[in-house]
Amino acid sequence: MSACTDANVAPSQDKLTKNVTIQLVDWHIIGLWVLNCPSAWICVNNYNNVGIKNITIRYKTYGYQRQVLDTGLCTIEQKVPAGGMKNFTEQALGLVNLESDMLSIELIKVERD
Repeated sequence: MSACTDANVAPSQDKLTKNVTIQLVDWHIIGLWVLNCPSAWICVNNYNNVGIKNITIRYKTYGYQRQVLDTGLCTIEQKVPAGGMKNFTEQALGLVNLESDMLSIELIKVERD
């Protein structure tokens, strides 16, 4: 995918999002059996020629039988520079079921910085 090359033309939000990838590097559950939350290490790569912020992801947790237990949205408000990569460690995603055994993430949208 190519980034917008004309500095005078602002890329659309959809194009910004298409030029960003996320990777779930690691995760674990934090909490005390009543309030449980996935704490994730997420790597964000920004292939745009502008910085991004407000990275919104959808997360899903799954049980031992691979059934979906929880779904939610989480926004990382920090910035990633143009053409840059940033690791976000210990990102608390939201409250989930104690039986959560697996986690998946999906990029929903980003905003121009």
